[in-house]
Amino acid sequence: MASRFWAAGSDSDEDSESEVEETSSEEESDSSSSSEDGSQKKGPSRFMIGSSDSDSEDDKRVIRSAKDRRFDELQATCHEIRNKVNINDWSSVQSLFDKLNKQLEKTQKVTDALGVPRVYVRILVELEDSLKKTLADKDAKKKMSPTNAKALNTMRQRLKKHNVAYQEQIDKFRENPESTEEEPSEDSELDSDSDEGSDDEEQEDADVDGFEKIKSKTEKKKDKFFTMDPQQISFDMVRQKLKDIVMTRGKRGVDRNEQVEMLTYLASVAKGPVQKIEVLIQVVSALFDINPSMSTHMSVPLWKRCAGTLLEVLQTLADNDHIEVDEAYDNPEERTEEPPSGQPAKVWGNLVGFIERLDDELFKSLQVLDPHTNMYLERMKDEPLFLALAQKVTEYLERLSDVRGLSKMALRRVEHLYYKNDMVYGAMCKLVQQQQAATAQQTTQTAQEGSDEAVEAEDLDEEQTEAKQADQVTVKIPADFQLEEDLGATMTRLSTFIYKHGDERSKARAMLCCIFFEAIHDDFYRARDMMLMSHLQDNVQHMDISTQILYNRTMAQLGLAAFRAGLINEAQLALSEMYGSGRVKELLAQGMSMSRYQDKTPEQEKLERRRQMPFHMHINLELLESVHLIAAMLLETPNMAATALSAPRRVISKPFRRLLDNYERQTFTGPPENVRDHVMAATKSIMGGHWREAYDYLSSLSVWNLIGGAKEDVLVLLKAKLQECGLKTYLFSYGSYYSSLSLQQLSQMFELPEMKVHSIVSKLMMDEKLHGTWDQPTSTIVMHNAEPSRLQSLAMQFADKAATMVDLNERALTLRTGGLRDSEDDMGRGYQEGGGGRRGGRGRGGLPGMGGMGRGGRGGNRGGMLGGRGGSRYGDRSDRYGTTGLTSNVSSLPDRFQRSGTFRQQQNPNMQSIGQFTSGRMDYRRK
Repeated sequence: MASRFWAAGSDSDEDSESEVEETSSEEESDSSSSSEDGSQKKGPSRFMIGSSDSDSEDDKRVIRSAKDRRFDELQATCHEIRNKVNINDWSSVQSLFDKLNKQLEKTQKVTDALGVPRVYVRILVELEDSLKKTLADKDAKKKMSPTNAKALNTMRQRLKKHNVAYQEQIDKFRENPESTEEEPSEDSELDSDSDEGSDDEEQEDADVDGFEKIKSKTEKKKDKFFTMDPQQISFDMVRQKLKDIVMTRGKRGVDRNEQVEMLTYLASVAKGPVQKIEVLIQVVSALFDINPSMSTHMSVPLWKRCAGTLLEVLQTLADNDHIEVDEAYDNPEERTEEPPSGQPAKVWGNLVGFIERLDDELFKSLQVLDPHTNMYLERMKDEPLFLALAQKVTEYLERLSDVRGLSKMALRRVEHLYYKNDMVYGAMCKLVQQQQAATAQQTTQTAQEGSDEAVEAEDLDEEQTEAKQADQVTVKIPADFQLEEDLGATMTRLSTFIYKHGDERSKARAMLCCIFFEAIHDDFYRARDMMLMSHLQDNVQHMDISTQILYNRTMAQLGLAAFRAGLINEAQLALSEMYGSGRVKELLAQGMSMSRYQDKTPEQEKLERRRQMPFHMHINLELLESVHLIAAMLLETPNMAATALSAPRRVISKPFRRLLDNYERQTFTGPPENVRDHVMAATKSIMGGHWREAYDYLSSLSVWNLIGGAKEDVLVLLKAKLQECGLKTYLFSYGSYYSSLSLQQLSQMFELPEMKVHSIVSKLMMDEKLHGTWDQPTSTIVMHNAEPSRLQSLAMQFADKAATMVDLNERALTLRTGGLRDSEDDMGRGYQEGGGGRRGGRGRGGLPGMGGMGRGGRGGNRGGMLGGRGGSRYGDRSDRYGTTGLTSNVSSLPDRFQRSGTFRQQQNPNMQSIGQFTSGRMDYRRK
């Protein structure tokens, strides 16, 4: 027994009659018949209603297709709009017009019609005429409510913009408004098309249960177009199909891979080079659409396919120099035929934007690939292909004299070359030559290999064939592409062009790339001068983050170049700020350092991961740390020995001091394992005077192998610097224990020439860091032990700390009581006459270097920064008359230390003058 759902397919006459019936009457008849039958029959028998052929036609339910329902809804909305226009209800017309447009989209999705339904064009024409008529009637417009009048103006503006897309259909309708080509006829035509092969389809697609699989209109149209003979396809057919595909771009439910295949076929059947370029540009855009997210990278086969398409576009442009690709071209008039050969023609496209996006995708893929696999190496081989693309685009832009695009292309090329040394660049040039030779060798065998692949492909399934083709996408480097032999000349030429025609960001990045390039080629002085003349260090904090990362990388390479040149002070200055922050990985974008005190949101982590540098562009952090710590050791060790007993110690490198303190606190120190342990062990050896042991520690580091051919030169240089550092540290640490030192003995101890030792010691004497004189006849250093003893140094430190404590107590008492201290009454007079001690008024000596405390001053420790620190805790009345300031700190001692002790009577002239002046002051006080 058949169900009621099969009744519609049982009789063709009943089918044709039921299609004419109205839906509302069918529903009423169905509901009434079901209710009547339901009252008489119960149980399973009520589901069999309408199963017999003797049932009346009113009891049959008509099943209408989705296409018919959509057209009925469209016609009903148009009828409703006409009613609202007749009563001048434009507010309702506005809302119904939006509803009509949504229904049109749904109708086109269901029917997949290439054109616009005629009923829709008719309502657009009627609306346009009604608006003109209503706006011409000023009296009727005045009688409208403000809301209705506003809706009328809005509708006029919207319709004017909306009808631009359908102007061609509107013009045809106005030419022949009485055409019988209404929507139902079009509908019936589609039905007839679908009924032509219904018998065959039913036989082929009939399922076991009796359900039928009907091909959609989309599949029929696609099969019909893409199975046509290319000779039968016209220019207009390709144009219309391209327009339809572009209109569906970005819509939900559209298969992007299918779009790419359709556009690729259109490019193969394009009628002329202009249309071919138009289609190929859309192919590139569709390939980029497959991976729309910026957080993920484009797959390698897809990237190669996109690069190959761009090469085809550029080759077509090179063969047809009358065609121009312009981003600003808006295509006001659609072409109906291919322009004649040689006639200038413009095509929309942005080749520079495509190349930049391709470069970004290559960069992102290198970020996420594992650098320790062959896949990473294979991916790096695609860089010459990108350089070939950039050069082709550069040649095309030079023909157009587009300096803005040329500067962008030059910057992209510079950013791919600046970090390569001569060895790496030479390897890339050899790779290009090998690939070109392999391409030329395979050209003669292409036909035979292609036939073999075709035979194999017939035996494979369709999906396996597509996967195989996707994995084996190969793009050959053009035969005419050639890298210049002189990389330095290439960098100079490209950067000079950017300096002339680029924007501010491009100029800054090009300058940093050139400085980086000069630094890795050991031209430190040129790189330093370029950095100082560009003043980038003053403005880098206002630049974008990627430029700041490039600046940090450049400063790191400057430090390495200075170290290789033996400029230890410059190397430490270049690297100190970076290592002082403690976030070297983040500053160089070579990793993410997780800190317990710093919480990052997922969005911040995503942005930071997107800024990471690929592995082959990394600067070795172990080498960088070694250079920084060794430079700090060579500067800090003599400094610590020279200022061991002075209270205000001058610190050159705080990170180095911190590591050294931690190392000295360790109870047990085993053999060094990492870079820090080696440097700290070398530091302890230098401080003990064993420079050979320090050299053994440092030369055993494995990071020197990363320097390459300059390893031996760097080790020789390091040995010489350790000898100088050991000599200075030895003189500062143990010089006070000798009355004289032999030049020959020092030369033998540190294996330095006597002239070198003489030069180092003389410089220390001139800088007043070493208290001694040369005895030329005996070639000895006569030491002037002017340094105070340990007890005297501790006494000086105690005096400063006591004065600071008293000052803090007085401040606390002042804040608590609100009164003035006894020394503040002399502040005004002291500043007017002598200029600034911190506590107590100055004396009457107003010249720089004239110190002294005012009457009742509480031992201020800043009684003239250029002068001596006079006065005791309680002060003397005579101090307010001023005392001559000296550079020694001895005058800040209490009187009992000044009147006693033998260190005041040594041969140092300064100490003698102190003794003489102190004696004079004592004589004055006796008077």
